[in-house]
Amino acid sequence: MGLSQSVEDAGQSTPEALSYILAERFATKCFTPLELTHFKDNFFSRATDQNGLKYWNEKTLSDFLGIPDSSETECPLDAGPVIFRMVSYLGAFPFQKTLAPSVLTFDAMVKVVVLLTERYGRVLRRGRRDRIRLLFGSLADVGRKDLGPSGQDEENGDDNASKEHPSGYDIDQPANDDEEDEDGDDLALAALESLDAIEVFKHDQRVDRTVYEAHISTDTFRRLLMLLFVIAPLKTLDDVRTYTGDLSAERMETVRNEADNILAAFIEDEATGSGSGISYKSFSKMVSNSLPHLFDPLTPLFEHILFSKNLDLSQKRGRTDSTPSVHTEEQSESDTSVLPSPPPVFLPGAFGSVILNPSLISHLSFFLPSTSRGLSFLQSGAQLHPVFSTVSHGSSLTSFSHNVLTWQAPSLMILNGVTEENKTITLGAYLPSPWSSSHHSSSSSKTSDTLPSLFQLSPKHLLLPGNPSPSVHQNATTPTAYLSTATGLALGCKIPPSSRTSIAQPIPHGAGSLLIDSSLESADLHVSTVGHDGAFLPPEIVSASPTSEKTHIDIYNLEIWGVVQPEDSSASTGQRQSAVEVQKAKWEFEAREAERRRNVNLNAGVGDSARESARWLLESAGLVGESGRYGGSV
Repeated sequence: MGLSQSVEDAGQSTPEALSYILAERFATKCFTPLELTHFKDNFFSRATDQNGLKYWNEKTLSDFLGIPDSSETECPLDAGPVIFRMVSYLGAFPFQKTLAPSVLTFDAMVKVVVLLTERYGRVLRRGRRDRIRLLFGSLADVGRKDLGPSGQDEENGDDNASKEHPSGYDIDQPANDDEEDEDGDDLALAALESLDAIEVFKHDQRVDRTVYEAHISTDTFRRLLMLLFVIAPLKTLDDVRTYTGDLSAERMETVRNEADNILAAFIEDEATGSGSGISYKSFSKMVSNSLPHLFDPLTPLFEHILFSKNLDLSQKRGRTDSTPSVHTEEQSESDTSVLPSPPPVFLPGAFGSVILNPSLISHLSFFLPSTSRGLSFLQSGAQLHPVFSTVSHGSSLTSFSHNVLTWQAPSLMILNGVTEENKTITLGAYLPSPWSSSHHSSSSSKTSDTLPSLFQLSPKHLLLPGNPSPSVHQNATTPTAYLSTATGLALGCKIPPSSRTSIAQPIPHGAGSLLIDSSLESADLHVSTVGHDGAFLPPEIVSASPTSEKTHIDIYNLEIWGVVQPEDSSASTGQRQSAVEVQKAKWEFEAREAERRRNVNLNAGVGDSARESARWLLESAGLVGESGRYGGSV
């Protein structure tokens, strides 16, 4: 790539020449000089040379990224061909109809890395929105509609367009979605407008869009999903083999199950004719609204090409040249001989999870909000602190309130069980605000910068996002979370006023709600595709027909986990310490109070009847447990 290359008349240039200039602009605008130096070293030191053309093949790409490919025997992840297919499509941007699949030259790889690492902010408008369309195109198969008896485009009558510009991947949306077609062009047009190349691009797109349909096959998407589940915790400088090198049969079974749970959310019902795979409409809806962080692991994966192990990132003080120093081959090999263990997600505490596993946590990271620079839950370095578990603390609401109400930070509730149809189900809620203790013990979402969410993980992914409407949060009768020792737990319900003669029962309200009985043994999940006046908004589904369902669940396990954000600054460090230490301080205070009351009530020479009565009161309050233990009854 030579920065001196120019085109005298860009409006009359070929797509190949314009694609080259665009890659040149991407390289200078989206990478620092040092990153570009590392990029070149990684690419050219591994490139295949064929008659002066240097390029990467599928094996080179897979080996460098550290992902298994189809050439490996008994490969638990066969995602290499899928990634190569995606990259070959993106490398032709914005001339996919003419140039895709692209040979992976340096210029093509520049565009690939810019698009997959979301570094296009300086050169493209509305990049993130249109990135979804590019990702769909890179995964989709092409199906040509019936062109009529003549085999020509009956609307335009142009039977030479495809001959003049043979198509590689002709990806399009449903034929009646004209507005989306125009919006989809913005990404490419913005990239070319300063090159005076709009007419060339339009000529490349002249084949009538309405004659094509495209779907992503379920097998292709499943293989990509499984890779994303495995590398979800990946950070830029992590060795990918840390996550892909040792995949046991048990681990891969959980990966495949979670991938199928997400895949089920993309598949339309039979009435919509989705037998051929995933349509653009369902893909766009689900990725945009229900799984916003699904493709985030691709960013650190492809950022690896910007860091060469042959070059020293640290510049020696006093150097005047910009050429990085070079490691020896032995040094490079020794740096990767011992792979570090992935950082722990769980903080040490009183119990371990019987519900969460690495695959389930990866699933959560694809949609949970993060307050750390817009990164996903795992990539931000967030961790989970044990707060409450029915396995460890029992099913007492007194014990629940003792442990949960003392946690002053965001929390994650997760439960599993079985439905009336004898199907296992896993669901939960993210609450960004602490549970509060008042006369009705409610939690309001507006005390946090992020919104709550109610979700189902299996047997099918479902996300009900929090309602951002201020009127919802200001209504005290519709708290996000509600705790009552008489009625149990309620999320997203309306709480009618209590009377002296009756106990107010929470009422399902809005698009989604979850009620858990006072014994923490059963729950009712209410989900509707309509209703915008509750704490949770309707879920994004691919079916066109509105639905409203109630699912009764026998609970096996219920857990509350505190969400601890990483140490981004001294202020956040203090917040991190307060979340764990404040809870500990409250427990210690309650223990001291229990000891004081025990000494007063139990050792004051009172009779056996009074002593037993006092003990019963303390146990009921959760201050004295069995055999004199303090800190909550179980």
